[in-house]
This record gives sequence, structure tokens and C-alpha cells, in this order.
Amino acid sequence: MKFLKLALVLTLLTAFGSGAAYADDKQSESKRHPSYNLMGRDAQPSVDSPLNPNFMVSEEARMSKGKFWRSSFLNESLVGLVVEDVDGDGKNEIVYASSRNVYVARMTGGKMQQLAKFTFEPTDTIVSVDAMDLTGNGRMEIIVSAQNDKQVPVSQILTFTGSELTTAARNISWYLRVVGGPGGRFLAGQKGSSSKGSVYNGNVMRMKFDGSNVTSQGSAGLPSGVSLFNFTIGRLGSSGSQLTVAIRFPSEHIFLYEGSNRAFETKEEYGGTMVSLLQPKGNAEDVRRREFLPSRLLIADIDRDGQNELIVAKNDRGGIPFMSNQRGFTSGVMQVFKYANMSLTPYFRTRTLPGPAVDYALADYNNSGQLALVVAVVTEQKSGMMQEGRSVIVAYELYPTNAE
Repeated sequence: MKFLKLALVLTLLTAFGSGAAYADDKQSESKRHPSYNLMGRDAQPSVDSPLNPNFMVSEEARMSKGKFWRSSFLNESLVGLVVEDVDGDGKNEIVYASSRNVYVARMTGGKMQQLAKFTFEPTDTIVSVDAMDLTGNGRMEIIVSAQNDKQVPVSQILTFTGSELTTAARNISWYLRVVGGPGGRFLAGQKGSSSKGSVYNGNVMRMKFDGSNVTSQGSAGLPSGVSLFNFTIGRLGSSGSQLTVAIRFPSEHIFLYEGSNRAFETKEEYGGTMVSLLQPKGNAEDVRRREFLPSRLLIADIDRDGQNELIVAKNDRGGIPFMSNQRGFTSGVMQVFKYANMSLTPYFRTRTLPGPAVDYALADYNNSGQLALVVAVVTEQKSGMMQEGRSVIVAYELYPTNAE
């Protein structure tokens, strides 16, 4: 008799649990944010199958969910990417750069159509590309940082006319970068070093461009050890504090600072790339040391909950770890973090990419009204065997930009 009662209770609990699970599944599915589409196979929480809530959705089944786009292969190793309206016509362009070239393209019929190309001198190496309206005229300038073979900054500011790229300022003796979160972006700059032991000279400064010349507007007031290409500034989570987020070389951990105080540090490496600046030689026998630059740190409200998240690449390093000048990357993922209680917590991530993610943007890349995470991925690194390398640009669509 006791066994019959126990069996009856278990049957009722199972039925109630299955019904609740099914109801919870339907409710969570209806409320699930489209950023769910970016989650990889190890992301939590697990997702139930619509066939039966006791079945778990496999990686293969998830592939049918969410909009994904990829370009054809580009026969160069990319170093930078931005998605902005750079000609003022109300439509976004995709601006991307390799170590020698800057390209402007636009999505047409689901394909990326090249509109313009600008080539730097053979002695120059591009390390980053940005876009911002620096003069307040409603049109974006394209900011390109580069180093020449004498380890001197030779940055340029370009403008896109709609059909070609022209130079607004050349041979700028600063490395330049657009940094900051929503509502707080600014142009930053740092001088290059002329002596062995560092690639930079002096502090990171706030910069101004008057249409033909770049001038310093004073120190950016960053914590010690933070340099131009490894930081951004903004607010994360519910904290009202302005945070400095940095990936410091050579540890490549993520550091969070409140003012000059370290508030958090990861124990894993993030943002690693093959993009680098060379230190000047001390003498003819010196080996030129490289400082590898991390991929962009992006602060944005990716899930529209009113609080910003941190978006960063986590690239899987290959090569020989104890040789600081030699390394490579085999794959990567885009990782999104929430910030709460003075800690970064993994929120979701993409599936594994076929190479390191070197730069990315959160933008409407195809002018469809859909916001997307757009990522430049190097699938084959530039090397002796692969002289120019190979890359691809991918996009994960999220939700309508004009949605309530």
C-alpha cells in the first residue's frame, strides 16, 4: 500500500514538473532576447527541445536559429573594422583595413561591394582603423594609425567622398584611437618612443582635429600602465562609476579600474592578436621587440536592458608560449560580460570562429534596420607561406534598431 501511495505521489510530481517545465519553456521562449542567437554550445542556461522539454537542444539544432552573414574570403590579414556612415548619406558603410590598405564597402543584395581603396606606403604598417565626426560637420572622418619602418607614427585621417578616399591629414606623429562608450567617445593619441624599451612616449592624451591638424588637449587621466590601444572608458552594469577597462600586455588579462584603483582582474587571457608595434632598435645587434595590440574593447548595451555590457574577443593562442616575439592563434569567440558586484560575469558568447577576432562593431551593417555584431576574423595569418593572409567578415543580427 505504501508503495502504491509513493508511486502515485511520484507520478503527480512528474506530471506537474513536466507541465511546469513546458509552460516555463514556452514563456521563456516568448521572452527570449535575440542575443540568445549568439550563444555557443557551452553557454547557460541550457535550452529545451520544442519536441519534448526533456530533450536538450543540440548544437546542430541551434544552427537553424538566428540570422548569420559572412563575406567571401578576403586575401589579406585584417587589422581593423568599423561600421559607420562615412559619407553622410544616411547609410552605413563597412570600413576595414589590412596592414597596407584601407577599404570602404557597402552591403548590396546580401554581398559586400567595395566602393574605395586607399593604399599606404610600402614602408608603413597599419595597426588600427576608426571613424568619428571629428569636426562636427556631420560627416565621419576615418582615422588610421600606422608605424613606418623607422618605428615612427605615420597616422593619417581620411575622408570618403562617396566614390574615393582622400587624405585630410597625413604623416601625423601620433598614434590615434577612438575610445569610450555610448555618449562618451573621444579621439585619443599617444606619441611613439624614440628609444629602446617601449613603443610609446608620454601619456595618452585627448586630441582635437581642426580639419587639417591634430593637437593635444591634455592628459586623458588614465591609470598607470594603460596605453593607447589597450583600453576604453565607460559605464558598465548598474554602477554609476566611470570605469577604465584595459587589456594589458604581456599578461593580456582584463583589468577594470575605478579612477586609479584596480577594481577587478581576470585570470584568463583576452583580446590577443598578431597586430603589433615595434620598439625602436637600441643598436644594430638588437632584436626588435614587439608589443602586441589587443582587439577592441567594446562597451555597449547589447541586450537593451538599459545597462552596458563589455564585448571582447577571446582568441585561442597557438605557437610557442614562452617566445614573446612569436605566436599565433587558431580560433576565437566573441564573449559578452555583465558587470555586477565588482566582477565580470560571462553572459553569452558566439560559436567558435575559424580564427582570431581582430576587430568588431555593434551596428546596422546592411542598412536593414537590424543591429548586428560584426566581426573581422583572420582565418590564415600573413606569413612567409601566406604572404598576405586571408580573412572573413561575419555578422550576427540581433534585433531591429527601431524596436521599442
